[in-house]
Amino acid sequence: MAIHIALSAAFAFTAAAQTPPAAPTLVEPAAGAALVQPIMLRWNPVVDPDGPIGSYTWQVGTTSTFDVIIAAGFTNQSGDGIPAATRDTVSGLPNGTYFWRVKATQLVGGVVFALDSPWSTVQSFTLVGLGPAPGTPAFTSPANGAQFHVREFFLINWTAVPGAHHYLLEADDEPSFSSPFTLTTDPMQFGTTFRAGWGNAIPNIYYRITAVSADNVRGLPSPILNVSITNAAPVPPPPTPLSPVGGATVSLPFTLKWSETLNPQIAGYDVDIDNEPNFLGTVGVLLVQGVSRSDYMVVPDPQVEGINHFPPGTYFWRVRAVHGDVLGPWSAGASFTVVASPPTPPGLELFSIITEPGSVSGGNSTQARVTLNMPAPAGGALVNLATDFPHAQTPFSVVIPEGKTDATVAPITTIPVPGATVGTVRAAYGMGWQQNSLGLWPILWGIGLSNESVVGGAPVLGTATLLNPAPPGGVQVALVNGDSTVITLPPSVFIPAGGTGATFDVATAPVSIPTRVTIDAGTGFEGYRSPGAGLTLLPPGSPPAAPSLAALTLASATVLGGGGTTGTVTLTAPAPAGGAAVWVCGSMEGQVVTPPCFPPGVIVPAGSISADFPITAPQVNAPHYVLIQATYGTTGGMQAKLLEIDPTPGAPVLFAMGVKPSGLIGGASARGTVELVMPAPAGGGVVTLSSDNPSVVQVPPSIAIAAGNSTNSFTITTSPVSVATGVSINASAGGVTKSAFINLGPDPNAALALTSVTLSVAGVTGGNSVNGTVFLNANAPAGGASVTLATSNLSAARVPPIVLVPAGLGFASFTVTTSPVSANTPVTITGFFGSSTQSANLTVMPSAAPPPTPGTPSLITPAIDATLAQPILFDWTDTANAATYLIQISSSSSFTPLTSSQTVTASQATISGLPAQRLFWRVRATNSAGVAGPFSAARRFTAQAAPPPPPAASLSAVSVAPTSVVGGNSSQGTVTLTSAAPTGGAVVSLSSANP
Repeated sequence: MAIHIALSAAFAFTAAAQTPPAAPTLVEPAAGAALVQPIMLRWNPVVDPDGPIGSYTWQVGTTSTFDVIIAAGFTNQSGDGIPAATRDTVSGLPNGTYFWRVKATQLVGGVVFALDSPWSTVQSFTLVGLGPAPGTPAFTSPANGAQFHVREFFLINWTAVPGAHHYLLEADDEPSFSSPFTLTTDPMQFGTTFRAGWGNAIPNIYYRITAVSADNVRGLPSPILNVSITNAAPVPPPPTPLSPVGGATVSLPFTLKWSETLNPQIAGYDVDIDNEPNFLGTVGVLLVQGVSRSDYMVVPDPQVEGINHFPPGTYFWRVRAVHGDVLGPWSAGASFTVVASPPTPPGLELFSIITEPGSVSGGNSTQARVTLNMPAPAGGALVNLATDFPHAQTPFSVVIPEGKTDATVAPITTIPVPGATVGTVRAAYGMGWQQNSLGLWPILWGIGLSNESVVGGAPVLGTATLLNPAPPGGVQVALVNGDSTVITLPPSVFIPAGGTGATFDVATAPVSIPTRVTIDAGTGFEGYRSPGAGLTLLPPGSPPAAPSLAALTLASATVLGGGGTTGTVTLTAPAPAGGAAVWVCGSMEGQVVTPPCFPPGVIVPAGSISADFPITAPQVNAPHYVLIQATYGTTGGMQAKLLEIDPTPGAPVLFAMGVKPSGLIGGASARGTVELVMPAPAGGGVVTLSSDNPSVVQVPPSIAIAAGNSTNSFTITTSPVSVATGVSINASAGGVTKSAFINLGPDPNAALALTSVTLSVAGVTGGNSVNGTVFLNANAPAGGASVTLATSNLSAARVPPIVLVPAGLGFASFTVTTSPVSANTPVTITGFFGSSTQSANLTVMPSAAPPPTPGTPSLITPAIDATLAQPILFDWTDTANAATYLIQISSSSSFTPLTSSQTVTASQATISGLPAQRLFWRVRATNSAGVAGPFSAARRFTAQAAPPPPPAASLSAVSVAPTSVVGGNSSQGTVTLTSAAPTGGAVVSLSSANP
């Protein structure tokens, strides 16, 4: 290998790894001991100079040969200075005699990375009782032996048992559950339901469920549940159409309803609608795939094509269920008759549906706002509503009152979910429909701890935080203690209805070595497990822990939209030198309400323990909840608080703008619609409008929105265009600007016309030529099209009298010939074709005067007859109008021959490599046009011989420290040269006698 060095350089030697570490020795239980569960397994730590022990793995077998491993686990090194634990707890085993062993895994780095020790000696113990274990649950569904299709999800349910704090759900492909398991699930479960599914065929899957107490003591596992995943599984009968059936009369929009299939899926139905009863062809009138509910709202223009796909007449529909990778049979067809819908006023359309808020947690309700593009007519406007997923329900319809543009849809009810679930809420009116997303989330954000590290024995405060206020009945947050021998905490914390969080105490015990403990949390009513929190316990005398985030507080937990409040972050200790950059972030549906999230923008000054930051609340039309998060620390230090933003009357703020149609022929008109964040206050609101090309697209200067409404429409007029043209229309209110793009095209039926005359430049020096082009609005016909050209000033610019646009082309080029002029001369070049005339402007400019001849430089240094060592600095006076200087050096005053000749831009030059003798030098300047001025007077000087170059650097020494190492460790090497390395460094090749 080779390395680049300066005077000296360092490199690392890596010695080959040595032997594996020694096996651990078992400490407890004693060999042959009779025990009541839970039991503690303990072994001695392994110490090896080749590297730290990264983990220990233990196994409990039913025989000394460990043919069936009934329990297994591992402990990990959880950080620098936090060794892997040498103990673990076992429970949940039937009474009987068992055998156990442990091995260590050493981290050695390099390609090998880790080495396992041999297994320890094997010892036995006998379990004679369960101790304080909870009871044994039983599966209630599915039935044992049930079959499901690939990618078909199914619910696993079990009984709740007294004393159960949470449950462990395990899966494997063989019934002995010998570790390690081939199949995996998320084992820790809160609640008594789990949604399972597999992406490939599996002949047999075995499940078992175990109840776990608050003290982490396991009961006996349940009887085994066996299911199989195969696409040969039976398919249930098809759903039954419920309505409309039997030729029932409907008007658009309307809803199809059918019976649920067994084990319905999300995206679990296909709906087929046709205008003939045999459903011939691949697709009839409409095929909707991936429907997640047992109903579907049919709209006249489902693809937004401007086409009513359901004119009055008789139609037929059918439905089938989708079972993962397998399609079920179609139902029998049912008929219905579409009659004309009540007419809607011209131009009146549904503009939007906005979920407010667009995300909700814990089964809480939300609401939506539907808007028209202009006020509703007499009698109001009936808007039909639906959702596309079964987790949320809306009213069937809502009426927007006469003269109004808005109506509130409430309540939109939801159910608790164990994970993120996103669907849409749909609204339909007349020919149009709109939709908006609705996200459902588990309500528990997680837990935070006031310290990430404490000396064992010190108290710690924990906080559980929600994403929404707790629903009626409150939220019970289960807390799972990762190691009850060193920390104590309550089994759960209760957050009452309307609450957003609760605190709990964590008591810690003294430790002799650094010990890492994890606390998990979850909610049973959702079946959700949140991210956990870690706590490091330190022994007495440990160095002070680095600062971490202790608390996040809000000056006010509730603010009004458009207002603000202040947040504060507090550290466990003073910030270090340079301060502490705390990551703080909070956003409401994409609108950041805190300082920017990246890079971390809240700085706790050095020596301080806290810092404030501003929170700015956007305007809202309904209460919104924003999670403010902060983190600072080495392994933890995360906190969160929930901020409520409530609506309040305020100045109008623009929410959205739309243009319809967005593409049209120039000269036609379009309609624009603006919408506010919330209905306009008393006195109404005004939105400012503008076009970035008013010569082509014209809009009124503003549009008024009546009090209590949030939308209104305006007319967009356009001018004819000869080529495709895009124009941006802008709307502004309340400091928010929205833009919409409108594309105009030329009229394809317009008569052939000249659309423009263009020139390659707008100005030219007289005597030069300019390229020009004429453009037509369409390609020229057979024989071409002759465009007549004219110039407004024949003495300055001339053009050919006619330019021919060839057949099949829409343009042609020509040349403008100009003459010299004494002053700037404007010229108009005009083209004529039929009744159309177009022009382009050109300025003919006089030629620029040549720059003056530069003057004569005066020499400064070297002085006359000076004797100088090389390199020599030559200096002279600046000369007016000089762009460059030519310096000449010669042994003769006639400067023949030349010893050196250089061109420089500055009025000095440093020169070396001259012969050691008497020499002459002179300088002259050259202007930007290349015209040279006179030479300066010549001056004598004597150059001394140049000094000899320094000797080349060579290798002086190679050393290593230390000179001996244990295999797997490194040694530092140093190479030293005899002198400084040259420019670019020096390359020293290295080799090893035993690579």
